[in-house]
Amino acid sequence: MQLSGRAESDADLDLPGADGVPADGRTARSHRTRRAIIDAMRALHAEGDLRPTALRIAERAGVSLRTVWQQFDDREALLVEAVRRDRDILRSLLDHIEPERPLAARVDAFVGQRARVLEEMTPTWRAARIHEPFSDQLRIDRKRKTDRGRRELELVFAPEFAQVTGQRRDQLLDALHAVSIWPFWESLRTDLGLSPARARDLVKATFTALLSQAGFRADLSPVPATY
Repeated sequence: MQLSGRAESDADLDLPGADGVPADGRTARSHRTRRAIIDAMRALHAEGDLRPTALRIAERAGVSLRTVWQQFDDREALLVEAVRRDRDILRSLLDHIEPERPLAARVDAFVGQRARVLEEMTPTWRAARIHEPFSDQLRIDRKRKTDRGRRELELVFAPEFAQVTGQRRDQLLDALHAVSIWPFWESLRTDLGLSPARARDLVKATFTALLSQAGFRADLSPVPATY
């Protein structure tokens, strides 16, 4: 399915300032209406309703059903906008992790931050996964998130990756990436039924084991629970 109507193109999704309220009064009202609809959809996702009807979204947003379809041409456009909104929120959760810090401190910071992000983004990403087979844009968005997570790993653990080459480097990067992306987190939370804190600790322990197996010692103290 191709993206239709008002849903943004791939290039548009990362434009800075997309979250700002326009200065023009009429445009600003339309922006607030769209935001109310998106926030209503996200709230329903968080409550476990991953496929809310347009009527339920309209009722939660306090607008008419007609207004929903005036703002969004179809359900895909609405969901893509919700994913975009989550990406704006995600940026606010990220702090720069300096690669010069000790390995133990970087693992603490990286795993703690990644756990917060994955837990916060889970409702919308669960809904997106349902619709992904039918949406080119949602599949593109998932690939971009995955690629971005891999690049972040390479930056945060650049000193370690610089000491291994070829297949050993690729295997270490793939392994660390696999245990720090959302599908792994979702499996821990749903299939194993772990709490956010226990899931985070398991990711950290797996990180430690993988780094140690590659020859990097990381004596790590427990990450304080934040949930």
